[in-house]
Amino acid sequence: MSRSRMDSPSAAGQSYNTSVVRPEHRTVRNTPAARFCRSVAVVCMLAVFCASSTGIAQDSVDAPITFSTTGTASKVSAIDYKIEIRGEIKTPHSGGVRAWPIESRGAFRFKQRSQPTDLGGPFTLRAVRRFSAAGTQTTVGPETSTAVSLSKSYSNIHTFGSDRGLVHVSPKYPLPRQQLDLLQTPCDVLVVAALLPSTAVSVGDKWNTDEWVMLMLTGVEAVIEQSATCELKSADDETATVLFHGRVHGATLGSESTVSISGEFTVHRRSGMIASLKATQKEQRSPGTVSPGLDVTATIVWTQVPGSPDSETLPTLTETAPSDRASLLMLQTPLKLQLTHSREWHLFHETPSVLMMRQLRDGNLISQCNISSAVTVPAKQHTPDSEFLSDVADSVKQRNGSVVEQETVRDDNQWRVRHIRAIGDASGKEIVWDYYLCSSSTGKQFSMVLSHARDDDELFADEAAKLLAGLQGVRNRPALPFR
Repeated sequence: MSRSRMDSPSAAGQSYNTSVVRPEHRTVRNTPAARFCRSVAVVCMLAVFCASSTGIAQDSVDAPITFSTTGTASKVSAIDYKIEIRGEIKTPHSGGVRAWPIESRGAFRFKQRSQPTDLGGPFTLRAVRRFSAAGTQTTVGPETSTAVSLSKSYSNIHTFGSDRGLVHVSPKYPLPRQQLDLLQTPCDVLVVAALLPSTAVSVGDKWNTDEWVMLMLTGVEAVIEQSATCELKSADDETATVLFHGRVHGATLGSESTVSISGEFTVHRRSGMIASLKATQKEQRSPGTVSPGLDVTATIVWTQVPGSPDSETLPTLTETAPSDRASLLMLQTPLKLQLTHSREWHLFHETPSVLMMRQLRDGNLISQCNISSAVTVPAKQHTPDSEFLSDVADSVKQRNGSVVEQETVRDDNQWRVRHIRAIGDASGKEIVWDYYLCSSSTGKQFSMVLSHARDDDELFADEAAKLLAGLQGVRNRPALPFR
């Protein structure tokens, strides 16, 4: 076996799937929902009241009510959020698609300081959150159970609204994908104020929502059609209750998805703070590029109360959007290797020796990256370039491919990175393979193979260079002395 142990382009080509749902949609690219919610596929919608400081009628609950998004501005609240999911998860199988029963429960408790901006639309949303608890427990089939909880290192979170949904970042450390997805809960308390009507309404009145609101709440990224209706069910001097229901058909993470939601929430009219919510969401999703198929029902319940005095210590935000650096994610691998990457990359397969990632943009597959261990050599050395070239040339012949260029893209005290580009054929489509042999100063080596369709050259652009810039070896911890 060759010392560089490169992945064959045949395997890369077979893994690179260019068949992705690309619905014709007219606007919105929306929030990813939590891995918890994406894996088990649930996102819900709700609505919120914020009573205006002058619009409450004291002598008649039948008088029209004017809602204001400033009712909870810069206020601190405490949220207790729970979700339960039941249904089926569908995965590819040699005989077609196999269905597995799934049950999941999640619980989240956090303090929040909301700081709306004057930017308009989804960019209005902004908050600081401090989590005291966040976790899910999921069972798939009769034997497979997993639990995910939020690490204390990521208990402080800054949240911003964007045209891609809510963006959660840690003020200190890049978030791992699993921790990010855990934070992206459906029926987010911060988002629901956008469901408020722009004019006064009376009991029995109905209204629609801005298009981006429904997509942000459901996690659907590309919309084909949608509908949403809110209705003022009842009101007294203290509280008001709103019913809501909606439906969205589109695509999420490249998978065709249909979501329907219904529920109600109650709001304190004087303070404008939502007191409680109950909602049910159903989703049917086809298996996709990085996500399984789903047929699930989720029940969501949460309450919100004014924060305690000590929670007023939550900081205030000065920026209106997260920096590019703060938005990067951290991938810790079993290969004694870690790297930072953009949120377009999703891990979809992992073993102790190989991991595979796919890059999605607006639900469309752009590229794939396979990372694996290569043979270890003495410190400060690397596999000879001629041997690396021979490995790649032999491999690409299997796909009627050929090497078109080679270069050393990095050579310093930490890494030497050798690059070979090859072009070949995969099921009639021209594919570009970028092979990298990454040799650390310790002698540990890694193989990184990126593949993309030649038609996507402009979309792929300098993605390989960005991944390589975030590459970092993980050193072994020194052994403790015997005592």
